[in-house]
Amino acid sequence: MKYLLLSLLSLTLSLGTIAQSTDEEMKTKEVNDSILQARNLVVPGTFNAERALIQLFPGRFYQRDKKLVINWTCSSCKAIAYEDANGDMTDPKFPFENGVATRLINEMDFRDASGKAYKVISFNHSEFDADGLQMVRFQGGVLGLAKFVLTDEGWKLRMFTPVIGGFGSFSQAPAPKPLQIGEDQYAFVVRHSNGAGGDAYYATSYLVAGINGVYKVIMSAPDVEKTNDPASGWTYSIATDGDKKQFRDIVITIKGTWVQDDAEVLPKELLPLIKGKAKGQFTAIQKFVYNGRYYTQQGAATVSVK
Repeated sequence: MKYLLLSLLSLTLSLGTIAQSTDEEMKTKEVNDSILQARNLVVPGTFNAERALIQLFPGRFYQRDKKLVINWTCSSCKAIAYEDANGDMTDPKFPFENGVATRLINEMDFRDASGKAYKVISFNHSEFDADGLQMVRFQGGVLGLAKFVLTDEGWKLRMFTPVIGGFGSFSQAPAPKPLQIGEDQYAFVVRHSNGAGGDAYYATSYLVAGINGVYKVIMSAPDVEKTNDPASGWTYSIATDGDKKQFRDIVITIKGTWVQDDAEVLPKELLPLIKGKAKGQFTAIQKFVYNGRYYTQQGAATVSVK
């Protein structure tokens, strides 16, 4: 207990210090490979997402734009291959060779049917640079998740996946949004959108869930949204269907306007309905069913046009 109190005091003093040195050039700190492994970790007292992130990644930390940035290198870490949703990187691996900058994305609260409380934090890894800039247009931020459960000792780490995949642009992953897919079972919707400057942006909706103690992508639905084009565009919503105890069916509803140039990215079921027409409005409803490993689309999309 004595050492725990001393550690908390040191952490509190450090958090106070970094707020006073926001303009200095940032540096990294060498850490050991245990940060990417399962471990026993407890956040005592009232849950603080930034404090939890520092315990997960105990590098050198700063405040930039009123947000915590943790910079670290790990020469002993075994590189982990991951996929970037942009598809432009060649054989991406984590941790980055020149260091990592880790930032908090969001904090989510849950309770199960028994009333037990949980916290899930999402965080973003990008390549370290001393100025704290994230400038690579077609590189996603590496997304990670950590789940804590409230116990008598404090908030105990229950599930931790430091690398799920790369999403978004400018090395910044989008904020995951929770979706209840079963009894006391939540997944996280990740909307990945990108495109060249001045061109349309297309979004893929990913679903991330905990499987056998690891968070992983279990669904991807491409081209469910189009933005940044004055000629046409569409948006989507995602919901569950049915009352399965676990892994309920997923329904994605897409609505918007189309022009003939959109034919390659529209649901194929729409093509016979828009043939010979220049533009119009449409609705497409897609259903996804879990097959034991992944969600796949079941049957044809239900479509209508105006």
